[in-house]
Amino acid sequence: MKDLSGRTIMADNIPMTGKIRASEVTRFLDAWFSVRQFIQASNFNRFQGAGLSATQFMTLNLLPDAGEGISMGELARRMNLKPATVAKTVDSLEARKLLERVRSDADKRMVMVRLTSAGTELQNAASEQFRENIRELLKALLPNERAGLIAGLEAFVRAAGGETRRRGHRAIPGNDAAPGSRSGRLDRPH
Repeated sequence: MKDLSGRTIMADNIPMTGKIRASEVTRFLDAWFSVRQFIQASNFNRFQGAGLSATQFMTLNLLPDAGEGISMGELARRMNLKPATVAKTVDSLEARKLLERVRSDADKRMVMVRLTSAGTELQNAASEQFRENIRELLKALLPNERAGLIAGLEAFVRAAGGETRRRGHRAIPGNDAAPGSRSGRLDRPH
């Protein structure tokens, strides 16, 4: 099938051929930045409501649900912050009993950071609030618009994931969890 400009287009996961126009990039970026602003505003409300700073909220959001947790060094890397900054943030969250430091089972020299039950409770409540906001927005779309949006985002993530893996980075920290689990949330900071 051809569009009005003569470019070949097809659906159902068959690649389109032709050049990407500047207007397509502009439309994508305009939409992307609007979605990003929505997510940032929603996150702002979530962490402000919990009495957390943005860095504290991001720290909690990066910790896995269960298990040993992650090392301070890995947490600093994922947050793109200096270890000293992360240590101060972890101190403040530990004082609020939202996370804890523990020695690694595998290597007793390594200190791991993990959520406490109170931290997990806060994260689950915040995540459910965000999911409810998204659910309400999706209700405003027609079924075919929802399907197209979701398929398009999944395709974009696959394309971006391939590129980030070639560079040696994970596309979305902690996104190796099963779909629908807290660790697989789409509202996680990148």
